[in-house]
Amino acid sequence: MRMLVVCSDFPYPADHGGRVDTWGRIKVLAELGWKLHLLVCGKQQPSREEMDAVYEYVEVITLCDRRSKLADLIHAAPMQVRSRSSLQNVELAGDYDYVLLEGDYVYPVLQNPKIKHDTVILRVHNDEAVYFKALARSTKNVAHKMYYHMESSKFAALQKKMLEKVDKYLFISSKEFETFRKQNPTAKSLFLPPPVTKGTFEASDFQSKHVVFIGSLFMPNNREAIQWYLAHIHPLMLKEPGYKFIVAGNSRKQSLSWMDAYDLTNVIVHDTPKTLDDIYKSGYLFVNPMQNGAGVKLKTIEAIQNGLPVISTSIGYEGTGLVDNQHIMVADRPEQFHGKIKQLFDNPQTAKALLEASQSFLRTHYNHKEVLREYMQSLNASYPVKQVL
Repeated sequence: MRMLVVCSDFPYPADHGGRVDTWGRIKVLAELGWKLHLLVCGKQQPSREEMDAVYEYVEVITLCDRRSKLADLIHAAPMQVRSRSSLQNVELAGDYDYVLLEGDYVYPVLQNPKIKHDTVILRVHNDEAVYFKALARSTKNVAHKMYYHMESSKFAALQKKMLEKVDKYLFISSKEFETFRKQNPTAKSLFLPPPVTKGTFEASDFQSKHVVFIGSLFMPNNREAIQWYLAHIHPLMLKEPGYKFIVAGNSRKQSLSWMDAYDLTNVIVHDTPKTLDDIYKSGYLFVNPMQNGAGVKLKTIEAIQNGLPVISTSIGYEGTGLVDNQHIMVADRPEQFHGKIKQLFDNPQTAKALLEASQSFLRTHYNHKEVLREYMQSLNASYPVKQVL
């Protein structure tokens, strides 16, 4: 069984949410016996070492150029899609049993003559129309706000076109899956949770008083989340002996001056760290104070896997299936959010029980391999997928 996996970004190293999901699935597919051809149309050229790491799981890697020009702003297609138009002309072997599109951005590959539409499966990382509208709310830059609103409208139109060509969908968000299924009952859609990639889950020793946030520091919705925490929660937490706020993520070499307006006492920033292991290990709990977003915030899932109980806003945990006060603590008002942190700081056993419950939930419900195996078999029972690793 051969599958073409089409990505808008090279999936390795898995250093942000989209890559974590895609890279984990590539490894699962390889373990299930699929022969994989990876097609990537992204900005960054992978290193030889990164290519070699991916070749451990795929047979063929094809890279094509992503090209943007100002005129793309007035095109009917979203710029994120238009810039990947070269996908329609890439030389492909064809004869794929299935083609997995990792998100809407790679839509142009559907115009490639070697792609048969009845073999196409779309992995829905976000409802992009909703996601870009959320980005517009998060940014204060007027030009960026206009761009995000334009992309949102264009993605709404693109999703209708996608439905005419694709009838197989795998949703990362249970919430978005339920909405889609009600509106499109004939499509072969399924909630496929993100892969739990760690063989064993970690556990905090709950000795520090470190509050951790990890996320891409160039994204406006993550910046907005950090700013909300610094404005409303951090000043209250400074009264707590030993407290520190640990922020880590890839800035893509963009300035972090947007944090300068806040009191950064006891704030430690790790800009583009090579590894997150020690940062997770140093933490007591993880916060996800996002105010705007769409899809599943993989930072929440990653934190639980890495041994930290999570306090989140409603936006930060939607679509995960986690239950408030059972697996996670949820608060949207600053006084509630601060109260939840204090509750876990003052009761390490409560923090430990919350972590254990959330990790148990992921072990039970986030079996990516089994859900994906059953889905692929349901599409074509005459081609059973056999696990080879």
